[in-house]
Amino acid sequence: MQLAILSLLSIIAYIGGLVLILRISPRMLGAAFDEPRFMGLAILEILGAILMFGAVVITFAVFNGAFPIRVLDFVFLVGIFIVSARVALYSFQPPAHMLRRTHRVSRIITAAFGIFLALAAIFYVVQIFTAS
Repeated sequence: MQLAILSLLSIIAYIGGLVLILRISPRMLGAAFDEPRFMGLAILEILGAILMFGAVVITFAVFNGAFPIRVLDFVFLVGIFIVSARVALYSFQPPAHMLRRTHRVSRIITAAFGIFLALAAIFYVVQIFTAS
């Protein structure tokens, strides 16, 4: 019973992390990188990434890497990849009405975070299916 509750909590954390990344990333573009607002938003983005990857690690560890859980983690990681790629693309090329209100360095930092998150998801997919 406790394993089911832990798995459910990790899935809720995963969803919360996805929502944090999707909601916070566009707000980061309007703040300069040296403002406290940008730093606070960056902390929330990092928290979202920790929640997303934490869900993958918890489900993998709780069920000892069983094949159905590896498939579930693969789906989680594909979701992380899609969201982070979307964040990176949105940061590199924001909509025309937002372009005037954004800071170039903030866009580059946010896009780099999205790229590194996508690369981490790809790396972890490889690790899940090559680990014995």
